[in-house]
Amino acid sequence: MNWLITKGRLMVVRGMHDERGDIDIGGILIIGIGMVFLAVGFIIYPMIMTASTSLLNWVCVENVSVSAAGNTTYAINATGFTGFTPIVGIVPLLVLIGYLSAGLFAMYLGVKVVRGTSEAKLDLGSLLLLAISLIFVAIGLMILPVSLDGICTVLHGGGTGISASFTGLAPILNVTPLLILISFIAGAVITGFFGMKKLSGSGD
Repeated sequence: MNWLITKGRLMVVRGMHDERGDIDIGGILIIGIGMVFLAVGFIIYPMIMTASTSLLNWVCVENVSVSAAGNTTYAINATGFTGFTPIVGIVPLLVLIGYLSAGLFAMYLGVKVVRGTSEAKLDLGSLLLLAISLIFVAIGLMILPVSLDGICTVLHGGGTGISASFTGLAPILNVTPLLILISFIAGAVITGFFGMKKLSGSGD
């Protein structure tokens, strides 16, 4: 009987030592970051929708004379830029998927940290990268109209269009808005990826 009592006490003590009663504050913070991702994403989302709509409806000049006789005209608007409007149209979907994916991944990573199955850690660098990725696309969409106005001024050329002396300039200007938009999207994806990579502890 004494042997059984002693054995039982040893099992209880061993079980108490094996239990993980501590809570990793880093994991809780990472879960909070995931929630912030979702919240900030939906706060910024109406701004992205408004900016995207403005870009799709952007018009610089209704009728531009491109010949000395003035009998050839064209409109400078968003549809005139190569591949621009299709990409603008898909930006809201890409942003929504990005915010949801980042938020869910951060919360999943936080749960793993709390359970002790991940070595993720918080640092200022990863937080800054995540913050930059949150606002990259929004800022890009707000800056784009300024770029479009500048390009329109060159294409307009005072009502005569671009001089024939500037070989190949017009096609490059027509594709520039698309390149600018893609660069902002790529910047958001890259900074978000490296922010998550550092957050998960695999970026060292």
